[in-house]
Amino acid sequence: MNRKVLAGSIASGLIIGALAGGVNSPTITQAFQSETSLLVKSEDNIHLIKMKSAISLKRSGQYEMFFLTEGDVGFNSAGEYHFTRYGLSLMPTTSEQVLPSSQQVSLLETMFSQRGMHSLEELKVIPYSQERMILVAPRYSYLFSKRAE
Repeated sequence: MNRKVLAGSIASGLIIGALAGGVNSPTITQAFQSETSLLVKSEDNIHLIKMKSAISLKRSGQYEMFFLTEGDVGFNSAGEYHFTRYGLSLMPTTSEQVLPSSQQVSLLETMFSQRGMHSLEELKVIPYSQERMILVAPRYSYLFSKRAE
């Protein structure tokens, strides 16, 4: 009788552990950076926006990131991240607009600095190589390389 109870306990523990492992979102420690350009089409012109960005994912499930244009206009944010079967979701807890006070900023750059312009949920992560990944958002794709720590 005790052996049956013991075997049942072990089997149920293995099943519950397997289910918990499949449902839980893994975390990683990685830092990526990107220097790329966005082509933005307006009614009268095509604008090239050079930008730099970085994302740091921490083992604790926290992240920090920034996106800046060549003129140092953009945003930074921090919060929690998790992986789902659809991709990577970044849930910001803090976000800050970055605008230089000493220069004129175009309407396009001001719009870019609004974090709400960038979807941060269900981002597709496509491994490009051992050191690079492509992060695909609904309107943009970014190529990130691992940052030397």
